[in-house]
Amino acid sequence: MALNNFDDDQFNPDLGFGGESEPEPSQPENQPSSGKNFLLAIGIIGVILILALVLLLLIAPNIIAQQRANNAEQVAQINAANTATAMAATANAQVVATTAAPIILAQGQAKTPVILVATSTPVVAGAQLSANELATVQALQTQVALGGDGTTNPQATSTALPKTGFADEYGIPGVLGLAVILIAVIFLSRKLRTSAQ
Repeated sequence: MALNNFDDDQFNPDLGFGGESEPEPSQPENQPSSGKNFLLAIGIIGVILILALVLLLLIAPNIIAQQRANNAEQVAQINAANTATAMAATANAQVVATTAAPIILAQGQAKTPVILVATSTPVVAGAQLSANELATVQALQTQVALGGDGTTNPQATSTALPKTGFADEYGIPGVLGLAVILIAVIFLSRKLRTSAQ
């Protein structure tokens, strides 16, 4: 129910001067509609997505298994290096203990002195390292303790944060200036687009 007597069809461009409607131009039947093209594009993207997911499900277990094997191998190498270091340290301590001079304790109430003499103890299994191997392990451990370069001065490690980000390079004022420029480009492009019509 309208509150005025305004005729909506008066300014309709499809109607002629006498109120007659002009025939609409027909579309050729061999041209597919845009709706079909859209559905075809969505279908192709969906098929690609499903194929990617299936491929991921087939490949992912192999990649995970390889990563776990690599991690286990790395852990085994670290444990072997730690074991060799421990064995070398134990062998070195045993050598020092067997070559030490006897210790004479101070005389207390006893009239005879008590002399402690180092005795040979059984060697731990796997600790039969040659003198060259012991020297090599000790040199490597010394280099690691000194910072890796073999000098007596340990290498200083940096505690500063890396400057690799975009804002670190240009700073906050540069980022804000870039934002203002981009907003100006948006308004300018809208102004040019509306003025062309």
